[in-house]
Amino acid sequence: MGKSRRLIELMMAVNRKRKFTVKELAEEFGVSTRTMLRDLQELSGMGVPLYSQVGAGGGYQVLAERTLPPISFTENEAFSIFFASHALRHFSSLPFEASAESALRKFYRYLSEDVKSQIDEMRNRIDFFTHTRSEQADCLEILLQASIRKLPVTISYGSRKGETGRRTIQPIGIYAHEGYWFCPAYCYLQEAFRLFRVDRIEAAVLADVEALSSTVDVSEVDLTNWGHHFYSQRERVGVQVKLTAKGVELFRNKSWIFPWGEVHHSNDGTGTLEMGITPSEIPFFAEYFFSFGAEAIVLKPGELREAVRKKLACALEEYNAPSF
Repeated sequence: MGKSRRLIELMMAVNRKRKFTVKELAEEFGVSTRTMLRDLQELSGMGVPLYSQVGAGGGYQVLAERTLPPISFTENEAFSIFFASHALRHFSSLPFEASAESALRKFYRYLSEDVKSQIDEMRNRIDFFTHTRSEQADCLEILLQASIRKLPVTISYGSRKGETGRRTIQPIGIYAHEGYWFCPAYCYLQEAFRLFRVDRIEAAVLADVEALSSTVDVSEVDLTNWGHHFYSQRERVGVQVKLTAKGVELFRNKSWIFPWGEVHHSNDGTGTLEMGITPSEIPFFAEYFFSFGAEAIVLKPGELREAVRKKLACALEEYNAPSF
């Protein structure tokens, strides 16, 4: 086996292993321990983060920031990577932002000039506009990692009233909408699932699991079903809303708020929305359905219908007032 090929296969081998000795690798690759030592030194010089430990039970191990083995890409695959990155450029905060920029710089450096030219041109030919928010969401990476590894996180969270409190949560994931990042999570303080605005999380650290009196199994909960768990633990009232054809389209565009709502469609394009909310959410949904204007008519519950009617009456009163 040639040296170049051996180094590539050696890089792949050490990335698979958590810990190894020079002798083990030398036997696996059929070379002397002296040759293997030289090869490991070359890998270290290439950026593979190797750590050596002397003494009994010692050996080598690869640090957490492991280097991936070389991968070949087609031109279209290269375009797709830059396309995905370009689509997110309007967000003021992204998880792994620094690492993503570093990876793209490395990737771009080794592309041919004609491919670079096409990628540069693509950036001026396609865009995905979203609301650009000034609020920074600095804890995206730790929340995402915690949701993947099923680890609790202790956060400092600022409420709408400007108060900041500490609590421990189990993140379910993160998602973005209209420029904001959200984190559904199980809250140990409230003993229920809650939705957190990530830009209101001022600090986040992995929690001490042993310090928790109990833990919650969220292995079956993800972004596709967390809403069902959110509402299953709380008192709910039934909501029924009559939607025009345009109202159905408006709901489709705004249904990120409650993706578990169901619209029963009619042949003429109109529909009836049925869902469940908690009594405390009536003011929020009154504002929501008020934004639909005449395209949504709340049929029940009466409290929500009346809340929307009052908002409409106040708006009409303002229009009836003399203008100056």
